Amino acid sequence: MDRLNTRNILKRKNFAIQDSNYNCVMCSNNTEETAYHLFFGCPFSKECWQRIGLQWNSLLPFYDMLSASKISFHKQFFMEVFIISAWCIWKQRNGFVFDNRPPTIDNWKSNFIDECFLQAHRFSQALKTPFLEWVNSRI
Repeated sequence: MDRLNTRNILKRKNFAIQDSNYNCVMCSNNTEETAYHLFFGCPFSKECWQRIGLQWNSLLPFYDMLSASKISFHKQFFMEVFIISAWCIWKQRNGFVFDNRPPTIDNWKSNFIDECFLQAHRFSQALKTPFLEWVNSRI
């Protein structure tokens, strides 16, 4: 929806960035940072998705790609896992941009697990138990 202030959005809004470098800070592919690249094309995010067993068919339009991944995930809590994962990728990116903390898969995973346990408190008991069992299988 072009609401995240990725470097691509800042460029389109004529916001000057240091060194006029609008490339993704999470990888060294010299690819402009768009939301799509950051969450689905960047090697860092691809590794994050792989760690939790989510796969993306980048040949499909975005919503079809999301639907296909949901079907192949086979869990009721797909959307929660997707949102938590993306949020943790975004936090890794912002930690690097604003606090000069290099992103690591281990930090992402630790943040992902912590966030899952926090979010589980809002689940019904019927969903909470399988969700936490799934999270514990990822530790």
